[in-house]
Amino acid sequence: MSSINDSNRLDDPFLTHLIALLSAYELCPSSTPSPRYDGPSNWQTDSILRSLAAVARRMYTAEDTLTSIKNSESWQSYGPET
Repeated sequence: MSSINDSNRLDDPFLTHLIALLSAYELCPSSTPSPRYDGPSNWQTDSILRSLAAVARRMYTAEDTLTSIKNSESWQSYGPET
């Protein structure tokens, strides 16, 4: 059951930013710049954004490493492309 407080949370600029940021991480390549938050901030919002940036860096590094490993295995299986 939703309440008035639930609908007020949807108007929160930081929550709106988090939704956009997580969607970008899910759907966009690492070369796409992340949306920037320019709303009200405090130590909590700063900490959340810093942690998400660190998690995103680790995610993109892991994806790049996996791609390199897969490409290397492909090259070893089939030889260099000519």
